[in-house]
Amino acid sequence: MIGKHLDGGYAEFALIPARSLFVLPDEIAFVQGAVMMCSSATSLHALRKARLQKGESVAIFGFGGLGFSALSLAKAFGAGSVFAVDIHPGKLHLAAEWGAIPINARNGDPVEQIRDATQGRGADVALELIGKPETMDAAVRCLARFGRAALVGLTRASFSVAPYENVINKEAEIIGVSDHLASEIPLLLEWARAGQLRIPDALIRTISLDAGQINQALDGLEKVSDYIRTVIRPGAGL
Repeated sequence: MIGKHLDGGYAEFALIPARSLFVLPDEIAFVQGAVMMCSSATSLHALRKARLQKGESVAIFGFGGLGFSALSLAKAFGAGSVFAVDIHPGKLHLAAEWGAIPINARNGDPVEQIRDATQGRGADVALELIGKPETMDAAVRCLARFGRAALVGLTRASFSVAPYENVINKEAEIIGVSDHLASEIPLLLEWARAGQLRIPDALIRTISLDAGQINQALDGLEKVSDYIRTVIRPGAGL
């Protein structure tokens, strides 16, 4: 993958195999397509690997770019209740506006909050999008019987699992998720064209292909902002 396995992610042009190309429909704007190929595609892959079924509940740990896409896609799958777990009031307010049940982890154990909201049952599917041991642990602990936890957030840290209580006794599953598959892109594009997947333009920041602007955006990743994704576009301004 260019920008991950190979240098060249920050370039105006890139040479790639034809099999890796997909035509962006006219109905989908460039910035929307740029976000879809990262956060939305990964969220779609996670939900498919977790085998989300219509009517099942979903707990999303981390409501950024991936989390917003996961919410829209979960609804496209026909999910029932969708819980958005975060610690930032602004993100939780956004999640509520778009139909999720906000869970503020600063107000107590999110697992207990999810269990309270589901009459003790837990979530059928949990997506961990942060990459921290505590959120990976919570994603596993919040599962209902036969639940599936998809771990997406990148980390080298490890976390402990209580095998009998949280996995064996519930016949739960822990699933690893890495990026997405090319075969999933047509479905993603169709949902976007049909309006079932769309990230509001106000939540996407566009910057120019300029080292100063790019480094400033990278330095700000650890801070909370009103944007959930930044798109680099030659000639664009802040």
